[in-house]
Amino acid sequence: MDKSFLSNPEVIAQSRNFVCIRLLSYEDKEEAEFLKSFNVGRSGDAENTVFCILSSDGKNRLVRPARGTGQVYSSAKAMAESMGKIALQNPINSAATTKLAIPYVANLRLALNVASCDKLPLVVVFKTTKNPTNDLEEKISKVAWSPEFIGKFIYVSISNKKDLELLQGAEDESKVLVVQPDNFGLKGEVLFQTSEVSELKLGAVFSEGILKGQWPALTFWNHVQQGHQKGVFWETKLPVTDKQELSARERFRSKSSSK
Repeated sequence: MDKSFLSNPEVIAQSRNFVCIRLLSYEDKEEAEFLKSFNVGRSGDAENTVFCILSSDGKNRLVRPARGTGQVYSSAKAMAESMGKIALQNPINSAATTKLAIPYVANLRLALNVASCDKLPLVVVFKTTKNPTNDLEEKISKVAWSPEFIGKFIYVSISNKKDLELLQGAEDESKVLVVQPDNFGLKGEVLFQTSEVSELKLGAVFSEGILKGQWPALTFWNHVQQGHQKGVFWETKLPVTDKQELSARERFRSKSSSK
């Protein structure tokens, strides 16, 4: 879905007029119930993937909900055209766009996984009571949404030093860290970090993070095979109710137990 639709340049261009949200599926009870309300599968339970475009208040469905974009649009071009029409019918309130929020993932555990899946470096913002949070966020936001860096990172904020244990090379005094997630999104290696949070310094750190990041040329099935060999398994916080996903998980458990 992502390769054929969401990574399409025309769709990306149109997405600038939308708030794009990746829900947590089986990691958050409230969001799982929201996904379930779309009723895109036969089971009546929350499916692993759901796609829909909603009005700005989140109440009206502007396209038919489905499991994926390909069930709604015949092509990425058709999707981009539809998004363009929807954007014209729902103009942006320019007064509400003076400050852009940083698109944080809910927690470091999920952020490492998302960054690994998307093959993007992860920016970790370490907040403490000593950090002037508003000033820090404003500077990061300006850099994150600049033409040079928009869409090139995943972001997460942490406040517990224990989280740094997942990041090889992290230093306690660092406020912003650019991290390379491992192949399975379980841990990360710090590429660059800084305790200085000027926009100039942040820009330099982000640039270095992009240059130094390395992504293995693995096909989907190569990746799955490596996961089986290493016994890597993602345990969700909520029970999985998607039948296809459940079947895949059971097959993996059977292979692992037979070794």
